[in-house]
Amino acid sequence: MKEQKKMTLAALGLGWLVSLGVVFVLGILSAFAFHLDPEAGGGGNGGLSLEERDLMVTIERYTGERADIAALKSVAAGEGFPQQLEQTLRAVLRHPAREDREVAARRLVEGLPFRKRMACIKFLAELPAGPARDQVWGVFLEGWAREDGRSAMGFTSSLPELRERQAAISAVLRGWSRPQPAEAWNWVVEHAGSTRRAERWLEIILTNLGSKDRMTAFDLLQRIPDSDFQEEMALVVMEQILERERAPRALDWLGELPPGTQSAAAAFVAARWALTDPEAAAEYLREAYPRAEEGLGLVLREWVYQDARAAVNWTWEQFSGDGRAVMMDLLAEEWVANDGPTPLAQWLNQRGPDPSLDAAIEQLALATAEVEPATALVWAQSVSDPDERATLEIVIGRAWLQMAPSEAADSLPLLLESEEARSVLLPEVGGNQTPQE
Repeated sequence: MKEQKKMTLAALGLGWLVSLGVVFVLGILSAFAFHLDPEAGGGGNGGLSLEERDLMVTIERYTGERADIAALKSVAAGEGFPQQLEQTLRAVLRHPAREDREVAARRLVEGLPFRKRMACIKFLAELPAGPARDQVWGVFLEGWAREDGRSAMGFTSSLPELRERQAAISAVLRGWSRPQPAEAWNWVVEHAGSTRRAERWLEIILTNLGSKDRMTAFDLLQRIPDSDFQEEMALVVMEQILERERAPRALDWLGELPPGTQSAAAAFVAARWALTDPEAAAEYLREAYPRAEEGLGLVLREWVYQDARAAVNWTWEQFSGDGRAVMMDLLAEEWVANDGPTPLAQWLNQRGPDPSLDAAIEQLALATAEVEPATALVWAQSVSDPDERATLEIVIGRAWLQMAPSEAADSLPLLLESEEARSVLLPEVGGNQTPQE
């Protein structure tokens, strides 16, 4: 009896747990059903997709009325343009925020059936051109092109007004190049050849692909003849990659680019890398692409902004001769612009005279001439090249005569060293002296 009683109690307990489980599962299913169909009790909208629900929310937001989903989803031929849809479009066009117009237009495109979208395109085409209308119309054209790029292009290519036609073609290319980039590319090449307009359109295609379909973007880049435009488009692709990858990882893709574009692309990526690690970017570019001096200059400018002394020390150690002179000229100009002449003067005093520092000294002398012309002359006279030294003396001396003629007239005969400067400036000193009372 005791064992039967225990079994009965166990069975009751197990049954209770099972019933709780059933209730729990039914509750979850009920909540899930309610989440998918919050108006299942009376609206009958349980079969709507997420895109169609977004469509309803957009309609209701811009019209203030409950969306007539039956009229919006209807695909019957011969039906007129739903008044509620027209009201929505006009309200979207009146909205002042470009971002909100973009979101609303895309929700309409994604939620409406094809026939209704085509009706929207026709309706928008008949409205006067303007920023809001062009934006929303472009979103609809882009959506059409994702499904049937060739038909969408046939429509836009026949538009009579040039400006409108160009904008519409750009929108179609944005949509068409996502599912069928090669077909969109071939259309541009066939209809625009190598004109500047073709370059703008090809850039749209590569911009679309660079962050999502890199291998196709690289393949299309190879189709462009070696040219400045090919290099520009390589940078477009790398910029898209940089939106998803850190600079060191983006550099791994350089080998996929046409050979003639790789140096410029490396410099472009290194310039971005310099924002976070200028030393690593400079060392990479110096080692991998030693001839990319212009690109290295951009990296070094950023480094000077962050840590000027480290940048000039690295440059001094890595370069020599004419290469060092070019880079030091660039760095001196940036350093003086950022921090004034004093830090550069202190650094130069520690290095001593060197022909490769002439350009940097010239930058310092010219910057100092605005505030301390006598000190500027001393710096000018430390330049190793005699012709440059004389020229600097003349430039600084004339600036001094304009700023403070009496002071300059008293000081220049004592400070000038080069015969060229003395022969040019001393006659002017007499003309700038003021009569003594």
